[in-house]
Amino acid sequence: MHLKDMDIATKANTIEAVVDATGVPEVGAKISLDSIENRKHIIMLNVEADSAVGPILYKKAKEAGVVYTGTAGDEPGAVMELYDFAVGLGFEVLAIGKGKNNPLDLKANPDTVYEKAMGKGLKPHMLTGFIDGTNTMIEMTCMANATGFVPDIRGGYGINSDLRDLTRFFRLREEGGILNRYGIVDYVMGIAPGVFAIFTTKLDEVHKQLEYLNMGSGPNYVLYRPYHLTSLETPITIFNACYYKEATIAPTKGIVAETITVAKKDLKVGDRLDGIGGYTVYGSIEEYKVAKEEKLVPIGLIDKDTKVVKDIRQGQPITYDMVEINKERNIYRLRKLQEEIMG
Repeated sequence: MHLKDMDIATKANTIEAVVDATGVPEVGAKISLDSIENRKHIIMLNVEADSAVGPILYKKAKEAGVVYTGTAGDEPGAVMELYDFAVGLGFEVLAIGKGKNNPLDLKANPDTVYEKAMGKGLKPHMLTGFIDGTNTMIEMTCMANATGFVPDIRGGYGINSDLRDLTRFFRLREEGGILNRYGIVDYVMGIAPGVFAIFTTKLDEVHKQLEYLNMGSGPNYVLYRPYHLTSLETPITIFNACYYKEATIAPTKGIVAETITVAKKDLKVGDRLDGIGGYTVYGSIEEYKVAKEEKLVPIGLIDKDTKVVKDIRQGQPITYDMVEINKERNIYRLRKLQEEIMG
C-alpha cells in the first residue's frame, strides 16, 4: 500500500472507519495513529501490530472518542465472543484458546514451506508465520491483553487433544490436569479451526443443569466455536464500531502478555534479522512482567533493519542488548510511549 493510499483511508472526511488488514506492524502503527488522530474508528485485522502496541492505541482511541477494536472472525475475536458469553451468564472462565491447524515447526522458513504455500495460494512468509507458531503466539497475546489471562508456561503447552478431552487436560495438576493455575491462554493441536473457553460454576444447581444439557459431568465444561471466518466476519465489527460504538475485542487489560522474539538459527554479529514469517526468528508468548524483567524484544519490533550486535544461539530469546533496532520507526516510538505510560 502506498502512503498516499493510506492517507485517503485515514484522512478523507467521508470515511468513518478504517480496516487495517496489512499484517505489517510498522504499517499498522501508522494507519492506526492516523485514523485515531482523524477521529476514525480503527478495526485491526492486523494482530501483528495489535500484539505489540494495541494497549497504547486503545488508550489513544478512547481519549479521541473513537473505537479501537480487533475483528470478529479472527481467533481472538471469536474467543472473546465465547468469553463474553460465559461471563455474561455468570460462569467463571478458567482457560481460553484456539486450535492450530499446522504441525509446529520452529525451523520453518519461506524456502521449506514454498511448495505448500504455492498450493494454498499463500505467500511463503505468511505460511511460515503460521507453521513456526508465531501467528498463534501473537493471537494468544491479543487474547491475553483483552481478558487478563496469561500463558501458564512460555510458549504454551500446545497439547494434542480432541474436543472431548479438553476439560481433562485444562484443569489444575492436583486435579489431574496440566495447569499450574487457572486464568490461562493456550493453543491445541486437533481442534482447528475452532476456538474454546473452559468454564465452571460454584452453584450446584447449575452443575446439575449443565450435566442435564449434555455439557459433561463437570466440574469444568467447554464452550467451543468450530469455525472462524476471518475477514468474512469483519463487517460485523465495522457495524458495531460505527453504530453501537462497541469493540469486538480490545486490549482493555493493558500489557498482560508479550510475543517475544526467539532465534530460529544461530546468529552472528553483523547479521540482519527479517521478522515475522522469515528465516531468522519466531515468536513465543510470555507474561509481560517476565518479558519486561528479562528485557525481551517483542517480535513486532523486529524487521529487516534490525542488526545483531551479539552472537545469539538457536532457540535463545532475544534481548534488547543483542540487537540494534531502528528507533525512527513508528512502531518503536509507539512501543516506547506505551511502556512509559503503562509500565
